[in-house]
Amino acid sequence: MTHHKRYSQLPWKLAKLSVFLYASIFFSVIYLCLNSNNCNFFAILPKIKNQENTVLNLMEGSAVTAKQFHKSDKGNKIIFHKSKDSSIQKFISNRKKEKLSRTVTQLANEETTDSASNSSIYPHPFQFLINEKDKCKKKTPFLVLLISTKADEKQHREAIRKTWGNESVVPGIKILCLFMLGFSDKDQNENILQESRKYHDIIQQDFLDTYKNLTLKTMMGIKWIATYCNGTSFIMKTDSNVFVNTIYLIQEVLRPIKSPSQYFFTGCLMKNYEPNRNPDSKWYMPKELYPSDRYPDFCSGTGYVFSRAVVPKILSASLKVKYVHLEDIYVALCLERQGITISPPLKQSFFNIYRVPFVTCVYSNIITSHGIDPTEQITFWQTLQKKKHMCHK
Repeated sequence: MTHHKRYSQLPWKLAKLSVFLYASIFFSVIYLCLNSNNCNFFAILPKIKNQENTVLNLMEGSAVTAKQFHKSDKGNKIIFHKSKDSSIQKFISNRKKEKLSRTVTQLANEETTDSASNSSIYPHPFQFLINEKDKCKKKTPFLVLLISTKADEKQHREAIRKTWGNESVVPGIKILCLFMLGFSDKDQNENILQESRKYHDIIQQDFLDTYKNLTLKTMMGIKWIATYCNGTSFIMKTDSNVFVNTIYLIQEVLRPIKSPSQYFFTGCLMKNYEPNRNPDSKWYMPKELYPSDRYPDFCSGTGYVFSRAVVPKILSASLKVKYVHLEDIYVALCLERQGITISPPLKQSFFNIYRVPFVTCVYSNIITSHGIDPTEQITFWQTLQKKKHMCHK
């Protein structure tokens, strides 16, 4: 090879060397980014796939991860920045400025204080999109109703407001009704914001509103009580398709209790239940998430009542108890950790996990009936108020 040929190929070799150097620098930067705390978006995505049965169900609700998990379910595809509502835009702006101290990956690797195995602990990371901070400032309620609902259940909420959730339903007794929601999609959330402005009885945090996030919804309500209404005497958690005889609940169960400072928790008591290990079941509980062969005693999530003294105990335990998506089981695990025994209802017929056929004198002596639609809520309530005086206790 002549000197001329050697030097004519030199620019091409230099070009290849330059490309190699630039590529090396580029991938080095990406590597450093992936291993630093300043690129949480990249750090989360590769690792979260291995947390399907634990932290994914817990954390899929956060505003940050909601944009990262592009699932096939259209309801889970959330794009916050397209919302034109000023309150949401303000919230998103604040979240962008905020430095998240713990990533999803870090949460997945946390351990309980008394267990050597990895577990997901409910870390209270979610923020309010809709809040009612001042609901208890004017007058402390005797009873707060925390009602789990979804965005598309407006008719259910309207029916409850007109019936057993009406805050003046018991003369002389202050009742507070709050509907609990997660985030669904932009259009539905616009409607929820309008409904909230009208009634001021909705609280909502930035987790996805899914069945597997029901525990997050319940814990949102309990944390709200602790933060904004810790003077209330009693709290009831129930669902929007449940009929609740609030008058009977107060007169027969709550008023006789001498002090709400005692640890009181009651509902439809479920004893000796085994975890469902069928992956196709709605109530499926993976063994790696809950290895025990039996649940602790628990009250069905369709309706349970507790005193204010229990609130801080549940919250304290939630920082140490492994998260499970079945909210009634999770609450029971928190109670068990704190040594709080569930009180059986005075009558077995008080709390019902099934639909009770409507008979006036039956409904006048029960507290809950499950599977009631909005029209029935109104019909049953109105009939009960007109004819209950004809019934014997």
